[in-house]
Parts: sequence; C-alpha cells; structure tokens
Amino acid sequence: MITLEEILKSANSYLDLEYALPTGTELSTRINFANQALREGASAYKFKEFSETYYALATTPMIDLPDNFRELETQPVVEGSESIKSFEEIKPEKRHNKVEGEDYCYLTGSVGSYKLNFSGLEVNSTVTIQYQRFPSAMATYSDICELPDADYVKLKLISYVLQSRSDERFPIVDADANLKLQNMIGRSMVFSPAGKLQIPSNQTYRLGRR
Repeated sequence: MITLEEILKSANSYLDLEYALPTGTELSTRINFANQALREGASAYKFKEFSETYYALATTPMIDLPDNFRELETQPVVEGSESIKSFEEIKPEKRHNKVEGEDYCYLTGSVGSYKLNFSGLEVNSTVTIQYQRFPSAMATYSDICELPDADYVKLKLISYVLQSRSDERFPIVDADANLKLQNMIGRSMVFSPAGKLQIPSNQTYRLGRR
C-alpha cells in the first residue's frame, strides 16, 4: 500500500531531484493535485476498490443514499423467498415514458445527498444497492492511495506540476500517466472476482479529463 507521503516524495524526486517532501505552498498544491488525480482515476472505471453494498429498508419509494455515493454499480434488487426483483435505472426525465406497473428507479439530488426513487417497490422491502463510492481523500501523509496502482497518481501529479510550469515534458508524462491508467483498467477487467478470464473492451472505460 502506497501512502500520500511516498507519492509526494517520489514525485519530488522527478520534479526537484530530491526524495523529500516539498514545503510551503508547493506542498499543499501537490497534495491537491494528488487528490485530483485520485478522483479522476477512480471515475474512469468501476474499480472493485470502490465497490460498496448498501442495505436499505424502504419505508417510502424514495431512499436516501450514503454521502459517498457516486453511481450505481448494478441494478438494485429486492430478494424474496422465491424470487429476486430488480429495478432498472433510468434517467429521471424518462419516467414519463413508463407505464404503470413497470419496475424501475432513478436518481435525484446531488453529490452528498443523492436519493434513489423507485416505481414498483413495496413498502418495507429491504433493497440491496451495489454502488461505486467516491475515493477517500488523502489528507495526512499516512493515508493510503485507494487506486490499485498508485503510480498513476504520482505520474498525474507530476504532469499537473509540469503543466503549471509550462514545461515541455508535460505531454510526455501526461501520456505516460494515461497509459498507466489504461493498464490499470485493463488488469481490473481481465479477471472477474471468481478468477474467470474476460476479454477487455476498449469501450468499457473512460479516461478522466483534465
């Protein structure tokens, strides 16, 4: 597990030729860059490291989601004694095209206060919601980078600094960082949790934008 301190020192080795923490404003700027890279990397793919399961007792057709909710990973389900009922996620504006009796759900709200609205959900059902959470910010030196490959965060941090300096090395390092992200996604796609071989698809992930 790679800590924020290690990322900062390693990046500093490239940027300032010294394996040490930067100081002053430069330190706070690079911590911000590291967390920006972490967020962008996490948003590029549904990594298992950010997968969470939330069990909610539905007293109403609208369920408040955890503060760290980012997006649904699978369709919410209600497990009965003899069957499983799933709810397709749709865009909120599409609900007007649905007919009565269809089972679906849609998100409303904003970051930190998302709500999941259901149609066809029985009151007092227990809903299983598999979702992707936002990564935990690295605030202290001992905080761990939650991405499966922390080198991406280091390279992206370096690229941000080079870009701010108008350094001609920026495009090269930025390309290296994006390649590292693609490789990280590819490794996550090759095997399912049960170890079944899968074939990566170039259309399955999206690269974060600067």
